[in-house]
Order: sequence, then structure tokens, then C-alpha cells
Amino acid sequence: MQKQNNCGFTIIEVVVALVIVGVTITMFVRLLGNSAMLRGKINNYDERLEIAVTKSEQSFLGLIETGFDLDNNKNIVQGTIEGRDINWRIEDESVDGFSGYGRDVYVYTVSVDGVDISSLGLR
Repeated sequence: MQKQNNCGFTIIEVVVALVIVGVTITMFVRLLGNSAMLRGKINNYDERLEIAVTKSEQSFLGLIETGFDLDNNKNIVQGTIEGRDINWRIEDESVDGFSGYGRDVYVYTVSVDGVDISSLGLR
């Protein structure tokens, strides 16, 4: 009688294990890629939101000079953030029928490449 040595893996078991490892690594790499792309979009949105808030505050405080657009009866100013190619636009228009402390009430709308913020202010 001969003794059989069954101490190793068969070639089929090794191939199956490698396929499982390969599929797992592929899924993990795809998840990391999607996560990095989503993080880039979130950072891009955050940057535009920060600019919109800043421009809204500057407009509310009167730090930005607006031009009067006779067609829309609105005050409009727009520009581009230098070096970042981000366009911004501020519109303000008087709200009829409202007054606060004897002053006119205005709606400020700030648009920065897809991010819009509206707020009320007194003038």
C-alpha cells in the first residue's frame, strides 16, 4: 500500500481563489474611484457656495456697486473670479408692498455657476 500525500491545493482551488481576490480588488478600486470623483464634486460645490455667500454679504453691505438694468427693473452686477474661471452674478430688486423701518426691502439673488442664494435686505 502506498501512502497518498494530500497536503496541497488543487489547481482548480487556486484559480477560484484568484478569481475571488481579483473581483474583490476590482470592486474596491471602483469604489475608491467613485469616492474620489464625488469628493471633487463636493469640493467644487463648496468653493462656489463660499463665493456666493461672500458676494451676498458684500452686496448686502453695499461693498459692490450695482448697475441698473432698465429692461428687468433690477440692479445687476456680474463678474468672474480671476484665476479660477468662476462666473458670478448679483441681482437685487425691490419688493413691492413691503417696507421695514421706513426703508425699502430688496431681494438679493446671487448666482455662482449653478449655486443660487436669495436673501432679503433693507436699503
